[in-house]
Amino acid sequence: YNYDSSKKPDWKSNGSGILISNDGYIATNHHVIENDTEIGVEINNNEYIAQVILVDNTNDLAILKINLDSNKLPPIPYNFNTRSVDIGTEVFALGYPKALTLMGKDIKFTDGRISSKTGFQGDITSYQTTTPIQPGNSGGPLFDHKGNLLGINSAKIVSDDVEGVSYTIKTSYLLNLIDVLPESIPIPNSTWVGSKPLTDQIKILSNYVVLVKVK
Repeated sequence: YNYDSSKKPDWKSNGSGILISNDGYIATNHHVIENDTEIGVEINNNEYIAQVILVDNTNDLAILKINLDSNKLPPIPYNFNTRSVDIGTEVFALGYPKALTLMGKDIKFTDGRISSKTGFQGDITSYQTTTPIQPGNSGGPLFDHKGNLLGINSAKIVSDDVEGVSYTIKTSYLLNLIDVLPESIPIPNSTWVGSKPLTDQIKILSNYVVLVKVK
């Protein structure tokens, strides 16, 4: 299938996001929504227009809000992990890489392991992982196999001599941003999804991972 770039969609690019409350608060990367005039969010084939509530430019995080009205989702089924995790921990990413062009709008799963507790040039705000990340995965979640959200996927190294290196902003920095929201929201703290087989975990968690589109 050859993508025809002359048939440009209304939306110029996309990223991913994760619902952090069942009434419509969403975490993503700041760079996904920076300088954009309109932000659309797709969840389970429903489309919403999102407001930017708060940004943390330093740590490349943003919190959006959509109005779910009466379509409130079931309680958030994962846990915010705020302690450092060990090197070698098995992890997986969910997101929408290149969703508007080559790869389509089905959610994509990739997995790997934590390869370092620090990110680019020793940055303590991030983990380095071996989980493949593509443009459009940015802003999506990184989970371990026990139902813990470890962070928000932000970038990969683009270099001829470096492969299999991706970065994830740690959940504790997202928590700092949630702490200064105008409205107090409960911090997700359920690990029941962690008792399920991986295939079920992916199905359940996918309901809370959103496609973020920008104009």
